[in-house]
Amino acid sequence: MSESIINIGIYVTYVLVAIAVIGAVVFPIIQFGQDIRKAKGTLIGLAGLLVVIFFSYLISTAEPYEAHGYGPTVSQWVGAGINATMLLIGLGLLAAIFTEVYKFFR
Repeated sequence: MSESIINIGIYVTYVLVAIAVIGAVVFPIIQFGQDIRKAKGTLIGLAGLLVVIFFSYLISTAEPYEAHGYGPTVSQWVGAGINATMLLIGLGLLAAIFTEVYKFFR
């Protein structure tokens, strides 16, 4: 009996999480479509992120990692993710330093 109650609770949780995910994805898209002029900053940010990911993919190697059975495609995408993370951390640090120096001399 208690196992069936747990199963019902799990299914209810799945439904509620699905509703939350749909709401978190659909409502921003609706807001985005209603006022395109305000979304220009978001589009520029997404374009910049895509450029960083594309650049990271280009500079990563496609050397397969035979020990775990990863082929060249997976290896290149993993390298791209690591490179993109390091690049974004570096850009964030540079932006923070620039902001502080700009505030100091302002």
